[in-house]
Formats: sequence, C-alpha cells, structure tokens
Amino acid sequence: MNIVIIGAGNVGYLLAQILSKQHSVTVVERDKKRFDYVINSLNVGGINANGASPRILNQLLNEKTDLLMAVTESDEANIFACMTAKRLNPNVTTLARMRDREYTFGDQLENYLSVDCIISPEYIVASKMKEIAMMDNAIDFEDIEAVGLSLAKFRIGPDNRHGIQGIALKHLPLPKKCKIIMIHRMSQKGMESIVPTDDDYFIVGDEAVVIGDRESLREFDKFLSPHKKHRDILMIGGSILAEYLLEMLSEEKVSVRLIEKDENRCQELSKMFDDAIIINDNGTDPLVLRSQDAKNTDVLVCTTNNEDGNLLSCLVGKHLGVSKTVTVYTKGDYRDIFRMAGIDAAIGYYGVVANEAIRQTVPEYEVLMTMESTTEEFIGLTVGPRCRIKDKMLIEANLPDRTNIALIITGTDIIIPGPEAVIKEGDTLLVYADKMDIHALEKLFGTTIPITP
Repeated sequence: MNIVIIGAGNVGYLLAQILSKQHSVTVVERDKKRFDYVINSLNVGGINANGASPRILNQLLNEKTDLLMAVTESDEANIFACMTAKRLNPNVTTLARMRDREYTFGDQLENYLSVDCIISPEYIVASKMKEIAMMDNAIDFEDIEAVGLSLAKFRIGPDNRHGIQGIALKHLPLPKKCKIIMIHRMSQKGMESIVPTDDDYFIVGDEAVVIGDRESLREFDKFLSPHKKHRDILMIGGSILAEYLLEMLSEEKVSVRLIEKDENRCQELSKMFDDAIIINDNGTDPLVLRSQDAKNTDVLVCTTNNEDGNLLSCLVGKHLGVSKTVTVYTKGDYRDIFRMAGIDAAIGYYGVVANEAIRQTVPEYEVLMTMESTTEEFIGLTVGPRCRIKDKMLIEANLPDRTNIALIITGTDIIIPGPEAVIKEGDTLLVYADKMDIHALEKLFGTTIPITP
C-alpha cells in the first residue's frame, strides 16, 4: 500500500514505524526538528511542510495513494486534510485522529466531512480503562474486533480464591468459553513465559493471559475472586479522557467520585454527569485521598494529563491501601517507572491509538497488538503454500517455546484449538508470541512479520 501520514508526533511516528516495514510510507511534518528525527530514524519518505495545505496534498496524492492518516494534535487540521484528500482523490481511504467529544458523536464526520475512519485516543483508552476497572484481577485488556473476542491479563494474588494455587489447570472449574494462552511467572532468571498445558498450575504472582468474549473474561475474573455486587471507583483528573470514562461507567452498576482541582472544570462535569460525585480538590494530596476513604475504594483511576501527577496519586493511593490502581501514560519512559512503582495497570496512550489506527485501516494488521508491560505480540498469520506446519497437527508443529496458537479461523468458523487440531492452507492463525521468537515464526510461515516497537 501507498500510505501518507500527516503529523509525525508520537502517534504518527509509531504508525510510520510499524507500517513502513511492509508498505510505502510518506510522512508530512511541519516541525523541522521532529521531521529530521523521523527521516533519520525510519525508512520512510517525507516532506517538511504543513500537511493540511491543499498545495502540499496536491503534490503528494495521486491515483496510487491508498490511505491518508491525519494524526496531528489538531482535530480541525485533521478533518481539513481528509476533506481535501477526498476532493483530490475520491478513492483514497482517509483516517482522522479526533479528541473532542463533539466530533466523535454520531456519524457526522463519515457522512458529511469525507472521513472514512475516526480514531479517538481518549475514547479508546477510556474503553480499556473501564474493562480493567470492572474486573478485580485484570491488569490489561485488548479487544480483538476482527473475531469478536478480547484478550485480558489477570494477576494471581494472595487474596484470590482459596485453593487454586498449585492445582493442575485440568482440575480447575475454569469458564469453558475462554482459553489461557500464556502464563508469566517471575523466577530467578526474570519473567518467564509458559505456554500452559493441562498439568500446569498457578502460583501467587503469576500473570495469566486469557482469550474469550467479554462475558467469559468477567467470569474468569469472578472465578479468581468473589466480586462485590457494587463497585466503588475513585477518579483523579477531569480531562477529556475522564469525560469518556464517566460516560462509559454510567452504564455500569458502580459508584463514581471524581476529584478535579479546577473549579470551572468541576462545574462543567457536574452539569454533564448527574450520577457522578464531582469534588473540587487536589487529587495528589494524601489528606484529600484519606478524607475520601481511598483505602476502601475498589479502584483508583488516574486520568489527568500529567504523568507525574498520575504517578503520585497512584503511590499515595497504594500507601493508603487502595486495592487497585489504574493510570495512563504518554511518554514511553514512564512504562517501566509505573511498573517498578507497583502500579497495577498502566496504559500506554500512543501505543493503544497506533494499534487501533492500524486495525481500522490495514486489513492484514487487524490483530497486531502488544500487550502492556510485555515483550509479546498478538498477530494474525495466514497459512500459505510455503508454511512448514501446513497439514500438521498442532502438537506436531514444533512451535517456539514462547509461542501459542490461540485461535484458528477457517472460513467463517473460529476454533479454539486442541493439540490434535490440523492446520490447513488458507487458515488464519491468531498467534501469541514473544518478540524473540518472531524470526523463527517467519521461517515456519515463510513470510515477513511486522512487530510493534
């Protein structure tokens, strides 16, 4: 495909980094320093200019251009770039990154403004936050829209249901509509990845990656520990992200309190959300969190636009005894900082958005994703004539040790495979694999596999 990306900020850079491995990518960025960095570090073409300019777009677009992705920080510039692109080439697929809820409401962009796909970063992150917050033991969550299923990661803690540790998985009454595809276990060598068999078992501290529909994943969470009938969620920060999350939580049986230090913003949120309690105060202040009985809340969710503030609020919450902390980060360096600080779930803003943009616009990447805080990928691979495991049973496939085939898609059928499932040419395999095993998988499947950074 021939792809034009307008804007080389964090989102644009990630998109270019992933897509340029198999497609022809041209990046347009007006900031000279940022432009030079992208051109010098990626195998892409580029123009140092305003990507929303009709003159620049006229130079770039031709009948061979397949996709234009406008992902600058400005909603209006993204819309204008897509509208102009459609006039220059009606056949080009357009994608716009949107932040304002007014632009993402309804279907006005698709119907009236010539935007084929909309990516709302705040909506995507809020959706992920909601699912993690609604399950006691979940620390990561990803939808796989292509097959109508989801991936979740659960932590096995000391307070989980009595007696499940040390018992073989085949003896546990696990929900039938989900599958454990990987267990992460800390050892003296570091974090190990275990492809589970019926004879494997959980120990405290394990992280289990599970695939299934949303209902079965919530059942798995309830299996790990009994749930309260009513959940109490405390949010810090009244950002746009918080707006989306408040809207989503209003559909659940939860009690929500939000602390925001800006009085005018508190008034705005109070008018929008009748069911939530909006508190005008400083959410990083231990006295404030203590006064809100943080230690007895089920989940503390930090939704400010500042990583330092989110980190501080989470640390104070943990000190006070909050059961679970969930936050978001925009700078890659914070991923390891949040992990080392003991934050339960930290969501990478730009990685989530880049994954969603690729899923919506490039079919062969529909299930490409990286789970938070791991070095693993979930990828879709088609069994072609050069695939070395074609016509073999799964048990005979000789896959790398840290690789598991989660699903087999045959025509319209989606199969959770057992060891005797036969892999046929034309099947699509959804594979959960460590990045270190990607080269071995490329040899097995006779193809090039793109990976996220």
